[in-house]
Amino acid sequence: MDLGQVFTNKTVAEYMVSLFELEKDSLILDPCFGTGAFLKASMLQGFTNIEGYEIDNELYENVKMQFPKLSLYNNDFLKASNTIKYDGIIMNPPYIRQEKIDDLKILGITKTKLRKNKIFEQLPSTANMYMYFIFKALDLLKDEGELVVIFPSSWMDARSGKIFQRALNSYATIIKQVHISGEVFEKSALVEVVILKLKKNGVKCKSDIVYLEIRDDSIFEVKKKVDYEDLEFDIPFSKYASVRRGLTTGYNAMYINPTFKKEGSKNYLVSIISSPKAIVGYGTKGADVDNLLYVQDCENMPDEVKRHIKKWEKQIRTTKTPKTLYQRMQKDENWYKINLVDGQGIVFSYFVRNDMKFIMNNLGCPVRDNFYIIKPQIDEYLMLALLNNFFTYYQLEKNGKKYGAGLLKLQRYDIEALKFPDISSFSIDDKVELVNLAKDLVYTGNKINIIKITEIMAKYSKESFEMITNMYEKIRKFRLEGKE
Repeated sequence: MDLGQVFTNKTVAEYMVSLFELEKDSLILDPCFGTGAFLKASMLQGFTNIEGYEIDNELYENVKMQFPKLSLYNNDFLKASNTIKYDGIIMNPPYIRQEKIDDLKILGITKTKLRKNKIFEQLPSTANMYMYFIFKALDLLKDEGELVVIFPSSWMDARSGKIFQRALNSYATIIKQVHISGEVFEKSALVEVVILKLKKNGVKCKSDIVYLEIRDDSIFEVKKKVDYEDLEFDIPFSKYASVRRGLTTGYNAMYINPTFKKEGSKNYLVSIISSPKAIVGYGTKGADVDNLLYVQDCENMPDEVKRHIKKWEKQIRTTKTPKTLYQRMQKDENWYKINLVDGQGIVFSYFVRNDMKFIMNNLGCPVRDNFYIIKPQIDEYLMLALLNNFFTYYQLEKNGKKYGAGLLKLQRYDIEALKFPDISSFSIDDKVELVNLAKDLVYTGNKINIIKITEIMAKYSKESFEMITNMYEKIRKFRLEGKE
């Protein structure tokens, strides 16, 4: 069962405890202590009156052995009585999306039951589990009590985020807002996070905003984010193209690269590109492909394919994972069939580690879900030119989420938010040249073409070529080096 556990790095835990401005004999609570990082950090910083909750039996037993003198409870924090009020609460709440909350039914936790509690009535209907934990914590704080919490920052961009923030502001004041990137969690869990320090019913004030990065178990302050200017392009992405994610197998171990030996069995395999690393240059021809199990004819499968499916069926039934396939198994005898996602068009990696790169899928095979697939509604090479230039790269650098160590994450909506100049205003010669440059980029990989495309695009922008080049280089440097 997924309890949404992501364990806090020791350095981060110690930093978070240091945010408390409380007497050392204050009553401190960790509502989901996991491996005990906050308990240990609190004790190291001189706090003596500490309590904690943990619903996971194994984690509870391990930590209880380490800290036998602490008041620790093997219970669900959300059901805790509000008779005891705390001076300070510190936590890394579970990261469970709202649509997965009902998976905890065996523990007596459902969305319906949570929504019946009055303390949650201001939360949006799409509230994730960490939001419930935060509001429960606020309910158990004394007036002027302090809450320090680390959780995903994605709510800031979500529609429900405004509702959540309004509800939060009605109970507490955000004293400090710490955006933190790098090696924040154990096992390098990649989650976009923010640390909030809140004071219950505190005097309203403007929150202090800080940007930090964790590297080699040390904390470094980075310069405050810069508000980069918007480009004045008018044409939305949707006028020129559409975008979708690549193919999700649901269970890569079963579907990717089965070791079939007979030719008849190999007919049940199709080529798929699994990783951006498999592609050299700006076209997919010559890419390193994997084999995907793809069953069309369920009745006439070779014995080798049947044995492969039966082997995995037995394992899935035994482990009941992955849950999606297990559930499908109960309803459909052909549970193993998957629908191919047409990979033709332009593909783009979900994560960017160095340079941006939009790639023409001239191999035409499916791609995995770590790619986006862009379907042009105009000439495909003209679209490729509109994507591979500093104007587009700049917009994505500006809108994407930075994780530290040069990593940029791009969501589908970041691509859909792209704006372009009106190509109807382009001269015929410029259109022809853009198409030729894009073709040459695909077939030679010559990055000089990207500069040349940018030069043509600059004719139709208020930003000169020199200006957009400087803007792009500056924002890219900020991502790669964490400085201006």
